[in-house]
Amino acid sequence: MYQGFYNLKDCPFSLSPDPGFFYMTTQHREALSGLIYSVCTNAGLTVLLGEAGTGKTTLLYSLLELVRKRRFITTLCTNPTLTREEFYDLLMINLGIDCQSTLKSRQLAALEQTLLRSRSDGQPTILIVDEAQRLPAELLEEIRLLLNLETPREKLLEIIMSGQPELGEILGRPELRQLKQRISCMCKLNPLTLEEVHEYLHHRLVRAGLPSQTLFDNETIELVYHYSNGIPRLINSLCNATLQTGFAMQSKKITTAIVEEAARDLELGVLETPAILKTEAPNAPETDSRQPLHPAAVRNINGNGNGRDRMPLEDYPTRQKSLGFFGALIERWK
Repeated sequence: MYQGFYNLKDCPFSLSPDPGFFYMTTQHREALSGLIYSVCTNAGLTVLLGEAGTGKTTLLYSLLELVRKRRFITTLCTNPTLTREEFYDLLMINLGIDCQSTLKSRQLAALEQTLLRSRSDGQPTILIVDEAQRLPAELLEEIRLLLNLETPREKLLEIIMSGQPELGEILGRPELRQLKQRISCMCKLNPLTLEEVHEYLHHRLVRAGLPSQTLFDNETIELVYHYSNGIPRLINSLCNATLQTGFAMQSKKITTAIVEEAARDLELGVLETPAILKTEAPNAPETDSRQPLHPAAVRNINGNGNGRDRMPLEDYPTRQKSLGFFGALIERWK
C-alpha cells in the first residue's frame, strides 16, 4: 500500500530471494566467484556458509540464473529433512529421469546414465542443497556417495551445500571426515557493515523505482544497522515495517522515531555486540554484550556518522556490474 505514497514501482524490501534486487558486496562477489569457479571446473563439492538471513539463498538463485542461461542442468533441494527414498525420488523428478523402480541400485544406474549423456551433450549437472545444516546423517552419506559418480577425468555431478555455521561444525565431526575431504571450495557470508547497509538501502530503493535514496538519512540508517546487526533479512523486515508506519503517519521521510516504533513492533533488539564491530574496532572500549548498543556507539566505532568517510553512492553502480562480469567468466571457463 505504501508504494504509491513513496513513488515506488516495486516493493523494495521483500523477503523473497529476488536476484533482481541482489546487492553485491565484496564478500558476495568472492562467494559467487567461488561458486562459479567450482561449477565450471567440476570441483565436486562446494560449501557455502553464513548466518541465517545473510543472503545465501539469494546468492544461490543468482547463480542458478546465470548457469541456466548457459545450458547447465540444475536441481535444487530446499527441504533437506527427507528420507533416503524421498531424496532419490526428488532427484529423479527434478532431473526428468524416467525410472519406475524404487530400488536404489536402479535409480543410481539411471542417474549415472543421465549424467553421462548430459555431460557428453555439454550440459553439466548441479545439485544444490539449501539449509544443509538440517541434513540427517544418512543423507550426508548419500551425498558423499553421489560424489563417486565420475569418469576417470571428471565428476559427473557438482554438489553445492549451503547452510548456517553449524554446518561447518557438523562437517568437522570425525565420522564425516571422508565427506569433508571432498570439499574443494568453502565460501562464507558475514553480516553487512554499516557502510554496506547504506549501499544496501540505496540499491534496493533505487531498483524499486526511487530516483535517489532520500527516505532514510544517516541517523536512521545507523538505527537500522543497530537493530538488524547487519543481517539483510532483518534489514528487509525492519525497513518494510518502517515504510508501512511512515505511510500510516503520512510521513514523506523515515525518522528515527518511526524506526524505533517499527523495531518495537518487530521485537528487535541487539542481544550481543555485532561481530563486525568486534573485528573492525579491536581497540574500541568494551561494551556490555548483553545490552543493546546505542547508535552513538556505532558512530564512534565506525566513524563520525556524518557520511563523509563513506564511498560516494554515485560510484556504487560501477561496483555493482559484477553479474555481467561473472557471466563472461562462465563463458571463458566452459
